[in-house]
Amino acid sequence: MYWPCPGRNCCMDELPRFEMNKDKIVEYYDTCDKDYRLVWHLDRCMAMHMGFWDEDTKRISEALIRENDILAQQANITPNDRVLDAGCGVGGSSIHLAKNYGCHVTGITLSGKQVESAEHFADRHGVSDKTNFQIADYTKTPFKDESFDVIWAVESVCYAQDKNDFIKEAHRLLKPGGRLIVADGFQRASPLSPKEERLLSKSYLGWEVHNLETDARFRDGIESHSFSNIREDDVTPMVMTSSRRLHLYSYLAFFVNIYGWLRGRRGRVEMGNVVAAYNQYKSLKRGIWTYKTFYAEKLG
Repeated sequence: MYWPCPGRNCCMDELPRFEMNKDKIVEYYDTCDKDYRLVWHLDRCMAMHMGFWDEDTKRISEALIRENDILAQQANITPNDRVLDAGCGVGGSSIHLAKNYGCHVTGITLSGKQVESAEHFADRHGVSDKTNFQIADYTKTPFKDESFDVIWAVESVCYAQDKNDFIKEAHRLLKPGGRLIVADGFQRASPLSPKEERLLSKSYLGWEVHNLETDARFRDGIESHSFSNIREDDVTPMVMTSSRRLHLYSYLAFFVNIYGWLRGRRGRVEMGNVVAAYNQYKSLKRGIWTYKTFYAEKLG
């Protein structure tokens, strides 16, 4: 499919790999906030991740909650835990954990706008006393050693240029016996053809993700930082419905973007979001990337 370009490079004909740019990540989320509110019901669901679908899941709101609950159960979260939501977005997972599991959650994000939204949502759901949100980089946080029982990262580690930076910081922040839980996209381990590389880039660059780690390298990174009881699960079938929906939404969003661009209301960032939404399903179906969860415990 051909995507007309409303501005230079927005169609991403050239797809070099860049280093992570925090300002660009913030720009993406702050600019596309309105799209998430429209398509992913952000004001109600408070989440930007894929969600897990099973035979009992009927709506995206249920899938988003289902993912939170499955990950919380894997991490064995209890009311006594202090959790760091690394890349918390507008606070949906943090609020769900505090409200339904009774734990205290600190959410960090690069976006001040997301901090404001998260605080608003926490107050609306009555968990302001169990949550706090702040601007911070999850590879270089301001917290003391061994501050948390659980590090929670849902579709956020992909933004780190070097994923080992995240793993190293998670290890520092966890108490002995603390748990790491990650859900994210991972590149297929076998070499990609140039065509596959290009499709993968078009699937993620519009979301300001500039490299996906392979699951094997990510696991090696966890092992090298003295984690134990590592569990890796491929849950790609559980996110396929959301992936397909994003792909279908992109058709309508494309025409909305063109209309908005002509009226000076939408631009490069919004178009990049649409291009990514369109291509991510194609690359997922072809097995170029998978969606996996990782659980690990810090050695005591």
